[in-house]
Amino acid sequence: MRARSGRGRKRTRALLLSTVATAGLLTSCGSSGSSASTSSSGPSDSQSGTRSGSPSSTLPSQLPPETLTFGVIGSSGEIAQYETMAETFAPFTRKVTVKVEGWPNDAAMLGAFRDGEKVPDVFLANQRHLTYLLGHHLVQPVDELLDDRGFDFGDEFPHTSLTAFGSDNRLVCLPYGVQPSVIYYNKRLVKLGQLKSDPPTPGQGWSLAQFAAAARWAANHHPGVAGAALDPSLVGVAPFVYSGGGQLFDSNTQPTTMTLSTSASVQSLTQTVRALRAPGTTLTKAQLSRASAEEWFQRGKLAMLQGTRRLVPDLRTTPGLHFDVMPMPSLGTSATAGSLTGLCLSSHPGDVATAADFLAYASTPGALALVSYGGYLEPANQTVALSDAFQQPGQQPKHSSVFTFSVKSMVYPPDLGQWDDLEEAVDPLIANLLDARPSQVPRLARQIDRASYRVIGPRYGPSASPSPSP
Repeated sequence: MRARSGRGRKRTRALLLSTVATAGLLTSCGSSGSSASTSSSGPSDSQSGTRSGSPSSTLPSQLPPETLTFGVIGSSGEIAQYETMAETFAPFTRKVTVKVEGWPNDAAMLGAFRDGEKVPDVFLANQRHLTYLLGHHLVQPVDELLDDRGFDFGDEFPHTSLTAFGSDNRLVCLPYGVQPSVIYYNKRLVKLGQLKSDPPTPGQGWSLAQFAAAARWAANHHPGVAGAALDPSLVGVAPFVYSGGGQLFDSNTQPTTMTLSTSASVQSLTQTVRALRAPGTTLTKAQLSRASAEEWFQRGKLAMLQGTRRLVPDLRTTPGLHFDVMPMPSLGTSATAGSLTGLCLSSHPGDVATAADFLAYASTPGALALVSYGGYLEPANQTVALSDAFQQPGQQPKHSSVFTFSVKSMVYPPDLGQWDDLEEAVDPLIANLLDARPSQVPRLARQIDRASYRVIGPRYGPSASPSPSP
């Protein structure tokens, strides 16, 4: 990254503060207690070395070689993209070998940390695990380290993504990838323009009624084809609950129970279940026992599928499959949910300066473009997300902008320490709810709320967590 004047760095700090403080987080970024205040954490020669182009310029002296570990999550294809990007990290004065360590998903990575595996110097983490990472002192704030390196936030990151990774008025991890839920549809099976009443426009917003009509149209015009499959999970139903005016939890800061049984949430869920009740509209339990919804979609036996950007590379390589994407259906207001990952810095990296240099480099438009070319990652950096590196004109889906603009209506989950346990408890119940009759929704919603309370509700008596010592 190019060197910046002191005045420019102050402007970057002010911009960072105003961006995150807008939502009440980074109201002050003092240097107290930050490793950025020490000389070892300032920009290393890899960042601050000058290249004036003048023959009289002196080259910085070489530093000892170093190995940096970079933890990533995803499929083998995703990990390969991160490896390609990591290979391009070339500091001016030090040979740095970046060793990529991969896990299939964020739960597997967190499990490895719980089992005592060493935390990589820089690593990708899901926002929903921020509480665990902070509570076990596995990360350190990145705001001042990035500011020291002249990192320019500008308007590149949505305010909500920055606040989602904030804690105690500090930016803990830098938003890196975002995965909002959208609807994939098979263009051979779904002809949006042929719907008789109020046909939706490809790539534009649509209502739950239009979505249901498209599912029925596909099932009626293509015998043996199911109309639609929703993600039977907490994250999967979240867009419908939020869009209809409901809430998932009783608090956005310290939730103690889910609130699917409130009137607004029940109404949203009832509308959703009723919309997909027509025979043949959804996959049966027998079909799902033989193959996943994604596999039925790839076989041309499912017209529409709820999913994220990560499906794109596999769908592109499916012979004969022509697909596009639409936003999540609306029950009143636009809303979606999904996951947000950030680049985090270990609390004990091999070298703070080198690790911070790599974190800053991995977030540059050029580095993000290298990862985005694989088709898996949707960058949290909106400039890159709107560029050809991510939009990839000429490739499927035609309306990749749906992913980008869905970020604006994305609702991020509250900061919980028991996300994996919660999903294990409620996801099977949510699957039952989506397969139930509309009249059964209130009772099943109450059942889900009770199950959630047993996981995230307050603890009393001997089983409660001990109070901290004074």
